[in-house]
Amino acid sequence: MAAMDIAVEVGTSFTTIYLSGAGVVLREPSVVAFVGDDDKKKVLAAGYKAVAMQGSAPEKTRVVCPIVDGYIEDEEACAKMLTEFIKRVLPVYVIFPKIRALIAVPTGLTVGERKTYEDIFREAGVAETTLIDGVMVSALGFDLPIDEPCGGLVANIGGGVTEIALISLCGTVSGCSVNVGGNMMDNALVDFVIGKYGLKIGARTARRVKEEIGSLYPNDVSAMEVRGINTNTMTPASLSVYATDVYEALLPYYSHIAEAVEGILNLCPPELAARVHGQGLYVCGGGAKIPGLQRVLKDVLGVPVTIAEDPEYTSISGAGRLIGNKELIKQINVQL
Repeated sequence: MAAMDIAVEVGTSFTTIYLSGAGVVLREPSVVAFVGDDDKKKVLAAGYKAVAMQGSAPEKTRVVCPIVDGYIEDEEACAKMLTEFIKRVLPVYVIFPKIRALIAVPTGLTVGERKTYEDIFREAGVAETTLIDGVMVSALGFDLPIDEPCGGLVANIGGGVTEIALISLCGTVSGCSVNVGGNMMDNALVDFVIGKYGLKIGARTARRVKEEIGSLYPNDVSAMEVRGINTNTMTPASLSVYATDVYEALLPYYSHIAEAVEGILNLCPPELAARVHGQGLYVCGGGAKIPGLQRVLKDVLGVPVTIAEDPEYTSISGAGRLIGNKELIKQINVQL
């Protein structure tokens, strides 16, 4: 039987699939749309097509985000979404291949939660699963020597949560998960625009503002026009939103992340302290794309800060590198 090796990262905002020998072959929003009653419902769309239905779907169509704050909330929806995504990346085979998946998961899952991931992927057509902590594959995405003493200090700012870990000898010396992510920041920007301008915009508009003019530089003069609803007249309206608005709305969240990293640094064992402070912090995830983040973190922490070149793809790249490396996987799993 033919075999296919993949790595998968199922995030709050996006699901990404890496195919051995081909690289990243799919990156789609973690959203799925169903049509019909519960006992007869079928998948109508997944990914970007499902996102396009949000806010405009007819009565019998339900749009679901199965991952909330980094964790699976709707198991059935997650399994069906993954089934659709895996179908898209399957090469043409005469016989359906045996799929082996390396899965990046949130740090600190219980035995029951790990089994949930395994069951969901099995339902999606995966024959063999290997679960690896997301921060570990993030470190591999930076090409850090995770099997050495002080493999690196990593922060992954995702859509739902931020995971921080000090890695050494294929395990976590100290780490934490902070309930701050891109979705929370989008909602904070929505609230900020309502409070300052009396204009209600959607989360998708807020995300577009953040991605197009967002900055953590207090003197950034960029601006863009947005449309929404005037909260006083309840009529459509438009106005200019500025990079300084994004700065004011989001700085407290990035400061909270910096404080969490500082807490991990303060817990660093004396034997590792010098090397950690020399190497500094490695940051990835979608929330790491905002300009000025390196300056903000460095000012608080006083250590070097490295932002990934393609922060959204760092984890899945690291997971892809791990495919087939049985010895390193064994070393990592011993630490669980």
